[in-house]
Amino acid sequence: MIRALILIALVPAVVYGNVGRECSGGRPLTTNVNLLGCTAPPCDLVRGQDVIAYIDFTTDRAITSMTTVPTATALGITAPYPLPAEFADTCAWLEGSSCPLSANEDVTYRLTIPVLPIYPLVNLSIEIDIVDQNDESVACFVVDARVVAA
Repeated sequence: MIRALILIALVPAVVYGNVGRECSGGRPLTTNVNLLGCTAPPCDLVRGQDVIAYIDFTTDRAITSMTTVPTATALGITAPYPLPAEFADTCAWLEGSSCPLSANEDVTYRLTIPVLPIYPLVNLSIEIDIVDQNDESVACFVVDARVVAA
């Protein structure tokens, strides 16, 4: 019976593994990052499809607005990874809450990242920095990934 309970408790961790790692510079960490279809990095990003991620974090201060700022590093080159404006507005994609947010509020954010068909087949790291109305980091994580053909 105990084995069955332990197995039941571990299944969500295996199916929905935290695939994010911390950013440089001491920016606030996320509590969990789940990319649909990925249980361990590197995560496959399929050309021509959207990547959906659920990011959990806790605010450390009051927040009135947030923006998602992605950066990609591939082949030793770091460049902005622009999101369409509707996806970059973090507050518009919060699950079960909305901006403004209070300090110490637990938040789940649904992030959509389009993977364009023209992207090269390459290994990369994607840094997602969620910044507030003052361009200060609210939460940050890095995911190791690879762009793959459909």
